[in-house]
Amino acid sequence: MGALDMIDRIANFIAGLVEGRDPDLAGHHQRLGSSAERFGLHLGCTSEEVSLLCLGAEIHDLGKLSISDHILNKPARLTASEFSLIKQHADIGADLLSPLDLDPRVNDLVRFHHENYDGTGYPQGLKGDEIPFFARLARILDSFDAMIMNRPYHKGVSTERALRRMEQDSHCYDPNLLHQFFQSVKA
Repeated sequence: MGALDMIDRIANFIAGLVEGRDPDLAGHHQRLGSSAERFGLHLGCTSEEVSLLCLGAEIHDLGKLSISDHILNKPARLTASEFSLIKQHADIGADLLSPLDLDPRVNDLVRFHHENYDGTGYPQGLKGDEIPFFARLARILDSFDAMIMNRPYHKGVSTERALRRMEQDSHCYDPNLLHQFFQSVKA
């Protein structure tokens, strides 16, 4: 069995776990995998990079399986302690993956996909190029998908409105990648 076959098997296994627990989260992961493939190709990533980026995108919220449904699906604003629990999902997911000895770029994407380019994100408050490349890509894709889809705590917005919000919050994203993302969406 080749490395790409193993990657597909792992992605399908984890997708099955996620879908069994939360079909909405599984849909989010599937959309991010597709978006990651398109964006990676747009950026000129190699086929190996695209495969790894897709895997990371498809499992990036794995750690949410350890968070209570009451918190994940809460239709109101989270309390500070609830948000603190939510913020742990990135580390939990990466820790769950560590025994699989995947390419470090996949684990980095899972662990750091909520880091903001200006250093205000979590779990470590990384800034700029300290944030691994795949995680910077996932930050953009994850934000966009979260904005356009209905969630228990908000109604999805149009693509145009989501892009405007991302532009207003541009401090969160790698500016070069954000520019490329805008180009890819408008293409």
